[in-house]
Amino acid sequence: MNQKNHLLLLSSCIISLATIVMQGCVEPTDDRAALCGNWESVEGKPDVLIYKEGPAYKVTVFKRGGLTRRLKPATYLLQQENGNLFINTGYRIDVSYNEETD
Repeated sequence: MNQKNHLLLLSSCIISLATIVMQGCVEPTDDRAALCGNWESVEGKPDVLIYKEGPAYKVTVFKRGGLTRRLKPATYLLQQENGNLFINTGYRIDVSYNEETD
């Protein structure tokens, strides 16, 4: 390799390292308060209520079940780990907001 290739390789490594360091310096934001409210589904999925109870945020999913299609609410704790929101229903379900479909 000639000196020009070494400099290009070194500069790309430095830029990559700087990008990683800058991303690591960003403080995680807690955007759970922005999600609070009653979310109605338009695609046949269950409606969702997100609310704050004390220091915790909770998610209530209103699903219909059985032959009578009675409403069966189920409440879960909205958790945040490494900047990602999720609820644990026995399975980890990620929670996010899509402004385009709102």
